[in-house]
Amino acid sequence: MKHEDICAVDIEGLLPLLSKSVAERSDSLKLPYKVNTDPECNFCKKNKQIYLTDHEYEHPEPTFIKRLPASVAALSYEQDYPGRSVVILRDHETSLTYMLEHKFLLFMAFMEDVSAVSEAIYETLDPVKINYMILMNQNDHFHMHLIPRYTNEGDKMHTPPVFRGTPGLVPGFDYRSLALKIRHHLPTKKSEFSVCIEELINSGLPEK
Repeated sequence: MKHEDICAVDIEGLLPLLSKSVAERSDSLKLPYKVNTDPECNFCKKNKQIYLTDHEYEHPEPTFIKRLPASVAALSYEQDYPGRSVVILRDHETSLTYMLEHKFLLFMAFMEDVSAVSEAIYETLDPVKINYMILMNQNDHFHMHLIPRYTNEGDKMHTPPVFRGTPGLVPGFDYRSLALKIRHHLPTKKSEFSVCIEELINSGLPEK
């Protein structure tokens, strides 16, 4: 294909196409916005427990890392891979396909959050790499697992991580200290885009 036959000759030429596509795939983000919740969803229940104290959001569970613009970050109960975390969308959606077709802007903000948590894990624990997994086996509320991998795993570092399905807090593990260390490395500055999405979500939260 010749250069002049390509749909755009530079990035500026692509931007209107991108803007149109994103707008078409974000038709469910309308004001007044209403955040979806499911009273039977474990993640929705946990998200309702977040409270504001001393200008920072906190949670009764020591796994809580931080409430982010489009998501909530927390340590997984299972810490065989130190720093293993989950980033949970602050809206009860159960289909990635639906999000990409109707709430694409929300998905973009969610991925900004995932990137921020990932960088904080790298800064805190210095893993070799991080595995990113969307499984939704036990909770169909949209979320992503972040699983740091380390050299002390040996050859197992190049195989899929093991899921043991730890059902609750492991006695004796100091979740709170690790969660606060990761929080400390999260960026304090948010993009204007994320701030706008955060305001959209906050405006649509159900009353307590």
